[in-house]
Parts: sequence; structure tokens; C-alpha cells
Amino acid sequence: MTRTAPRKVRFGILFAALLMVGTACSIEAPDVILSGGSNTGGVPGVPGASLPPGVQPGALPGQPGAQPGAQPGAAPNASDTSCTGQATATGVTGTSIKVGGTFAASGPVSNISGPILKGVQAYFNETNAKGGINGRKVNLVWEDDGWDAQKGKALIKKLVEQDKVFLLTVVPSSNGLDASRSYLEQKGVPVFGTSGLIESQFRSDMQWPVGTSTRSASRIGLLDMKARNVTNSAIIWLDLLAGKEARDAFYDAIPDIFGKKAEDFVTAERQVSLSEASFGPVWASIQQNTRNWQRAHGQPETGKPDFVTLAIDPTNADKALKAAADIGFKPKIGWGGGAPLFLSVVAQNSHARETGLLAGTSYFPPLPEYNGHAAVQAYKQTLAKYYGSGIDSLNPYLEGGYAGAALTVEILRRAGSCLTRDKVIAAANSLSGYSAAGLTQPMTYSSKSHYGNISGLIVQVQKNGTWKVARDWLKDPSPGE
Repeated sequence: MTRTAPRKVRFGILFAALLMVGTACSIEAPDVILSGGSNTGGVPGVPGASLPPGVQPGALPGQPGAQPGAQPGAAPNASDTSCTGQATATGVTGTSIKVGGTFAASGPVSNISGPILKGVQAYFNETNAKGGINGRKVNLVWEDDGWDAQKGKALIKKLVEQDKVFLLTVVPSSNGLDASRSYLEQKGVPVFGTSGLIESQFRSDMQWPVGTSTRSASRIGLLDMKARNVTNSAIIWLDLLAGKEARDAFYDAIPDIFGKKAEDFVTAERQVSLSEASFGPVWASIQQNTRNWQRAHGQPETGKPDFVTLAIDPTNADKALKAAADIGFKPKIGWGGGAPLFLSVVAQNSHARETGLLAGTSYFPPLPEYNGHAAVQAYKQTLAKYYGSGIDSLNPYLEGGYAGAALTVEILRRAGSCLTRDKVIAAANSLSGYSAAGLTQPMTYSSKSHYGNISGLIVQVQKNGTWKVARDWLKDPSPGE
């Protein structure tokens, strides 16, 4: 299969702080066997609650009236039950479907996004509790690669060749996944529900991301800034390649969105490392370069841009905001970034609260604005069922793991009972207008494009430390570019 390459191709790896699984293999839930065991999954419906526009009822397993049938014209036959109870492919027996994944359950910042695996397990738990898929239970086998690319690649090879998994699911440990791209393409092993935060996932014929890409999130952020009458911005970005993807998309989109050259919009930029020691020098650089830019553009030399874009991990964001508070710095209109900022560690920052920091997400968040949203309530109830009420359902990476598992299950259902890898790939490439667990805007995949989720929602920290929806869904005007 050949896909036309976008105009500007830049590959990268994901923010190391974003997609880590915080605890090691001791993460447990009722009736869950973490390696080689059965999980239970599906999402209970919420009677009387409405689904978002365009969302197919089949997106919610267990929802009254759900119809998980195949898309018109899809090669697989979702209604075909002729192979029920039979083994049909590697990893598929009459009673189970073995799926695999690598997670960064250890490593430098593994505590930041720890719930990802729990989101995956919760959805599979509920699917199995509802009877599985054509009578087969989903059996998740996972490995901890510690956010090491080569270790991750070796473990993915182990899952495929030794554990004999049918497919891979979610795989938030993107270093290893990126290193395995060619191997998985050669073997024809699909990966459903990946994070989507690195462009190589979208450009692989064997990966179907559920999350919005870093580049798309950057453009969505610029659209929100334009609506706020922002005329210039500084940007601070992480020195990992996903940070560069965010920075490059930011620069590339300015002419189309703002109708001006990037140099007439960007007042200053600063690259920082994952272990940045101090943000005092960072802010000094931003202010001085902004003054220089203001002088060159005939503006008052305040050293404060309209906006500061933070394309960094949450730990650095917390340090940056504290350093800004120490010197009394805040931009004229606002500051913010993508999903890495939509976490409690950032919302607890007093300067973030006082200045109304903005963040983005690819999913309908479990905020009061969506109390009547069936899928959001089902998501919260399912997490509480397996992990108790104390789990942080607001975490967008946990929600992404849950949605990625939902995408995997839906594809397996649409492929019918006679499962083969070719059939699930065909089913994935025929998805149209589908919302993963009802938590995403409608997504469409094809053999030519795996940019399924191209939307983002903007939230804002309130003075009491809670989040509030600040702007409804925005679409990336040029996904893949």
C-alpha cells in the first residue's frame, strides 16, 4: 500500500514525559491477569443520556440498541458468526484473542502518566464481562520497556514471535514502537489505538492512532489563539523530536492561519531539555528576545508577548510557571499548550490558576459540562468499577488508553468471527464517522490516510484549580501537513 507523503515530513519521538505508565507490573484490578491473562471489557450504557453528534451507537459496547456492524462496502462481514468457537489465526483461538503491547512502566518519568495501562485494562475488562467478541475474550499480554527504544523493539518482536499475539494495541511507549515500524510493516502486524503523538504512527500502514497528532494539536492551538485576538507569541519547546514537531507545525501554520510570516508572529523561542535545571534563564531569554522583536516591529518594549506556547512536558511546565511567578511574569493575553498541560500537577500550580493556563485534549473530558454525555459517564463508571472512585479519570492519557482499547475492540467486532490480520486491517481502513468509546469526535480511516482524529478541545484552569471547557471542538485545517 502506498500513501502520498505530506508536503513537510518530520519524524520524531514523543515527549518522554507524556506517555509513561507510572507503576510496574504490580498494577492490578479485579479479575485481571496482566501477562497472558484474560481481561474483561465493554462499556455500560447510560440510559437517557445523549451521544455526541455523528457518534455511532456501536461505539459503546453494552449501550441499548448498539449495532456494531461493518461499514457499507467493508470487505469483512461483521455479522458472519460461522467461525465462532474456532481458531482462525495466530493468537486467535475459539475462546480468546491474544493482543500485546509495550508500556513504559518504569523509567525516568514513569509516574506522570501511570494510568494509561489501567485505561486499556478497564475497557478490555468490560468487553469480556459482556461476553467478549463473538464469544472470545480479549487476552492482553504486556511488557515494560522502560522507555528504551531498542528494548521496546526487542519486546515487540518477542510479543509477535514468542507470545504469538494476533495484534498490538495502544502501545503508548512510543520509542519502541517507532523503532519497530519497519518490522511490523514487514510482518503485517497491525497496531490499533496508538497515542498518535508522533507523526511516524500516522505514516505507517500498520498503525491506526486514536489520539490527535502533535502537529494537529499545534495548529488547533493557533486557531484558538487567533480567536483570542493574539497577534504574536513566544514558544518554549522540548528538545525531544516531538517537541520539534510541535515547534515546526507552529511555524509552518502561522502564514495560513494568521496571514503573516512566522518571523512577524514569533517574538522568541527557547529550546529546553527534559531535565532543565532552571527556568530563570529561559524567561530572561524570552523577555530579552521579545523586547528585540518589539523594537524591530515598532511596538512598546515590554518583554511580554501576547501569548506563550508551552510545547513541553508537565514537569517542566510546572517549573516554568513557578519561575515565571517568581519574577512576576505573565503574557499579555495568555499561555498554554496541548495535552501535556491537562494534568493535575499543572492545575495545582498557583500561577497556572491565577493566569488561566490553557490546555488541549483529543477526548471529551469528564468535566461538569459533559455530565449528560452517555460515553463520558460510562467511561467514569467503568474506571470506578475496576479501580475505585479515586482514579483520576480526567487524565487525558488514561482516557486515550481507554479509547485506544475501544478502537481495537470495535475493529475486531467489525472483522467478524473469522478473524485474520487481513480482515482486521480491512475493517480498520473502512471505519467512517466512528467515535472511540464515544469519547472522540467522529473519526475516519482509509488505506490512504490514518489521520482519524483531527480535532481538539480547549480547557482552562480556574482559580480554584478545576478545569473548565474554554472552547468547543476545533479541527486541524491541514492534517498530515
